[in-house]
Amino acid sequence: MRGRIGRVVVVLALSVLASACPGGRGDAPFEPYLVVWAGDADRAHSDFLAVVNANPSSRKYGRVLATVPVRSRGNEPQELNDTFRYDGRVFASGTLGNRIFTFDLRDPEAPKLTGVTELADRRYWAPRGIASLPSGRVAVACPDRARHLGLPREITGAPGGLVLLDADGRLVRETSAASEESRGYVVAPSGATIARAAKTLITTSHAHGYAASAQGEAVPGITVQLWKTSDLTLKRTVVLDAGPRGEENLGPLTPRAMRPQPVAYVNTHEGGALYVSDSIGIDDPAFQLAFDFGAGSYPVGAAVTPNDRYYVTALSGKNQVVMLDVGDPLHPRLVSSVRLDRDPDPEGKTAGRPRAGGPGGLAMASDGSRIAVADYTADVPTYRRDGDHRVYMLRIDGETGQLRVDTAFRDEGTDEVGLDFDRAKWPHGTTGAARPRGLLFVAVPPAE
Repeated sequence: MRGRIGRVVVVLALSVLASACPGGRGDAPFEPYLVVWAGDADRAHSDFLAVVNANPSSRKYGRVLATVPVRSRGNEPQELNDTFRYDGRVFASGTLGNRIFTFDLRDPEAPKLTGVTELADRRYWAPRGIASLPSGRVAVACPDRARHLGLPREITGAPGGLVLLDADGRLVRETSAASEESRGYVVAPSGATIARAAKTLITTSHAHGYAASAQGEAVPGITVQLWKTSDLTLKRTVVLDAGPRGEENLGPLTPRAMRPQPVAYVNTHEGGALYVSDSIGIDDPAFQLAFDFGAGSYPVGAAVTPNDRYYVTALSGKNQVVMLDVGDPLHPRLVSSVRLDRDPDPEGKTAGRPRAGGPGGLAMASDGSRIAVADYTADVPTYRRDGDHRVYMLRIDGETGQLRVDTAFRDEGTDEVGLDFDRAKWPHGTTGAARPRGLLFVAVPPAE
C-alpha cells in the first residue's frame, strides 16, 4: 500500500487546490520529490537528471530514487524550468553542449528523457535560464550568439536571444534580444522568470562568454529586459544604476517576482547586490538598488516565498544562504542566514568541521517550507566556480523567516548531512562523481 511517496495524498491535494499555471492547473501545495540536474564531474560519462526523495516524513528521505542519463557528456548542466509544471515536463539547459533536454516526470520515480533540442546549428548558444509561459511553452535564455569568441566587437555588437519551445520541447522560434535602446550594452539573456501580475517575462543580461567557443574573460552586463508573455515581444531594456561602491549593478543574474504584486527582484552576481522594481507593469519601468550583500559575495540562485514575505538567495562567495524580509518590498532587511562551509550541529547551525561550501543552485518548494541548495555554480571557458558537490535541504520558519539546515536530509551512503554527489555509483551505473546544479521540487501530476 505504501508504494510511491504519498501518491494518493499528493494527487488529491493537487486536484483540489489546482487552479491555472504553466502546463496545467496551479501551484503544488506539497512536492515530495527533488529533481537535480547534474554533470559528470570529469565529463567522461553522461550527464544526468536525478530524482531524490524530498518527503521529510518518508523513511527514504534524502535517497536518490532514480536517474536518467541524457546520452551525452560535457553539457555543463545549468538550469531547470523555474516552476513545477502540471504536465509533468521538466526542461533542462546544457550550456556548453548547446542542448535543451525535455523529461517526462509524470511518474517521478520512473523519469524519462523524451527529447533533446540541439542548438548547434541555431543562431543562439549557451542556453541557461528557463521560464514556463502561461501557454505551456517555455522560453530559454541564451546569452551568446553562435560561435561566440569574445572579440571586442562582440561585447556590445552580438546580442543573445531567446529560444521558444513548445510543451513537448520542439523548437518554435528564436527571438533576438536586441533593440535600439540596448545598443551599446551587453545583451546576454541569462536568468529568466515570469512576473504573473504584470504578464511579463523578465530576463537578465548576466554575461557573454558561456558558449564553448568563448575565449578570454566573461564580460558582465548591467541590464534587465522585460517581454510580453503572450508573444515574447521585447517591451523594455532597463539599465541598472551603480551604487556607492560603483559596481553593484554588474552581472544581473537571477530574476524573481512576487505573485499578486507587480514587484520583481534581480540579484547581481559580480555586483553582489539586490535590485527591486515595483514598476514592471508600466511603460517606463525602473529598478533601484535595494540591498548590498557586499563585494565578492556572488549571489547566484534566488526565490520568493509564496506569501511574498521573504526573499532568499545563495551567496557563493560567502558560502551562505541568506533570507531577507521583503514585507516592505522596496526596503528589504536581513533576518537570517546559514553557512554551508562547515558541518551543521543537530539544530541546523554552524558547528563542525570545515567544508568547501560554494552554494550555487537554489530552489524553493511551492509551499515555501523547504529550500534545496546545490554546492556548485559553473565551469565554462570564461568562468569557473566550483563547490563541494553536495545538495542540502534548508527549512524555513514561515513566521520569523529563520533558516536552518535540515539535518534529517542525509546521504544514504555516508549518513552525513546533505546529499553527496561525489560518489561512485548511481542508479544508472558506476560513473563516479557528479556536479549538481539545477534544482526543482516536483509532485505527481493529477490524472487528467
